[in-house]
Amino acid sequence: MAKKTKAKAQRRDTKAAGDDLVGKRVQFDRTTWDAVDLLAREQMKDLPEITEEAFRDLLKKYGRSADFRETLKMSARRMPKR
Repeated sequence: MAKKTKAKAQRRDTKAAGDDLVGKRVQFDRTTWDAVDLLAREQMKDLPEITEEAFRDLLKKYGRSADFRETLKMSARRMPKR
């Protein structure tokens, strides 16, 4: 019974913190997973930190931003001046 109460309290704490988190389950081949896991251990980071960094780098590579205001600034820079 204590486990259920603790789990409910954790869910309430997360909602109360105002975190807007989205989740998706992904699968990796074993070799990729082992490399990512090793990197996370070497950097002393957890998987969410590693994946956030990877997705930020991916967005940057393609000229995108996760921040709406930054996206607008980038878009304005690409517009031809009149």
